Order: sequence, then structure tokens, then C-alpha cells
Amino acid sequence: MPQIKWSNNDRYFGTVMLEDGTVSLGRAEDNDLHLADTTVSAHHARIFTYQNASYIEDLDSTNGVYVNGKKSLKHTLHNGDIVNLGKLKLQVNLKAATDA
Repeated sequence: MPQIKWSNNDRYFGTVMLEDGTVSLGRAEDNDLHLADTTVSAHHARIFTYQNASYIEDLDSTNGVYVNGKKSLKHTLHNGDIVNLGKLKLQVNLKAATDA
């Protein structure tokens, strides 16, 4: 199942599995993925996953969404992509193994 791992510099925070549907990302506690960092907007971005394809969309955040170093409003995620939301880094793994 596709997944993203998030960290800040060398500090690993966690992994989120990307199932079909939407995952909201931001500093506000009502997000699916609460990112407690002042460089992240309250409602920073969302990831939409459908049939093993995932897309990230900037929700008019203050510091933007950067994918592989380029500012992006919408982006189809690819295996190995690095997404930056403020100081946080999300690493995309679309080929994550599943338990059989």
C-alpha cells in the first residue's frame, strides 16, 4: 500500500498509509495528519488517492508545497518524491510492501 513518511531534518515522526480517499495535512488539529510545526499552515495541503494514484494539492498555504524542490499547486505523486511543507519533509513510497 502506498505510504508517506514525515520528518524534520533527521527526526522521524511517522508513517501514513495512503488508502483511497483524501488525507488533509496541516497544523490545525482537525486535519487527518496533524503537523505541529509553525512553518505549516493550519490547512496546508491535501493528498487524494484513488486506485493506486496519489495527488497532492496546496490549499493556498503561506509557505507553499514543494515537490522535489519545485513549488507546486497540484502534483501527481511518484515513488521517491520528496514533498516539503514548511520545514517538514514527506517522503513518498508508492511501492510499499503489504502483508500477505
